[in-house]
Amino acid sequence: DDSSSDHTAAVARAHGAKVLTCKQVGQMKPGKSNACAYGAQFAQGEWLLFLDADVQLTDEDSLMKMLTSFSKQDGKGILSIQPYHRIVKLYENLSVIFNIIVLTGMNVFTVWKDKFKTAGSFGPCILCDKESYILTGGHEAAEESIMDDFALSDVFLAKQLAVTNYVGRGIINMRMYEEGLKQLMEGWTKNLATASQSTHRFVMLFIQLWIFGVMMVAVAPILALLTESYVAFGWSIIVYLLYGAHVYVLARRAGNFHIIVLFLYPFLIVFFTAVFLYSLFRTHVLRSVMWKGRKIKV
Repeated sequence: DDSSSDHTAAVARAHGAKVLTCKQVGQMKPGKSNACAYGAQFAQGEWLLFLDADVQLTDEDSLMKMLTSFSKQDGKGILSIQPYHRIVKLYENLSVIFNIIVLTGMNVFTVWKDKFKTAGSFGPCILCDKESYILTGGHEAAEESIMDDFALSDVFLAKQLAVTNYVGRGIINMRMYEEGLKQLMEGWTKNLATASQSTHRFVMLFIQLWIFGVMMVAVAPILALLTESYVAFGWSIIVYLLYGAHVYVLARRAGNFHIIVLFLYPFLIVFFTAVFLYSLFRTHVLRSVMWKGRKIKV
């Protein structure tokens, strides 16, 4: 319990959980990484499971599915899962392109997944063995990075330990940025530019070409109308819908995004691009990002 103000500790105790009051580990700063490192010191099991507060197990056997998959890599290293994004309010669909890019940008959800090293791990759900965690220094070694999940995977990979990533549909869910549009923009601004640096250049090139293709498909019907080529207009609408169906299929892999994505995806791409450019500006020029009212140096 890291100074929570929403009765988290009382609720946890009511369900029979052992609650630890978080204290500083070494020279670590207060925050998630310090809390994870502190909890790990008291864990008595062979494996450690770190879950974000908004992660939900979807079924009674979700935990067993995770443990079974981890056993396949001999219970060593890291197994991380990107939760299935649960959409409740309409504005939350603005996260759709970000979710697609996050999965693709990890390098392992492409046809070349066996050729590229993973770009990191998914912070909301990380399963690892305690022995490796201690060997690598765990969150304490990864504390200096704003993206602790990427830094954590780096220290494991540096010790030749496996890092595997999975998509969480049917296993775990989460709801992102439920406090409103401002939180959504701050959250993606905080993470996007830093995370993109770990994406393989070849994968990044194809992401850029995919985004360029979306914009061309969106402009094509307008150009056809301006030239009064109605046959071209008809074909451009068909291609527009086919591209939209492609985007929607990718979106549903990441979360229960609305069917409106199929028709409005160019606007969602523009929103993603604007936030990404702003993220680059804050990360590389201002050297700081905002998160929950705090300015974080990067």
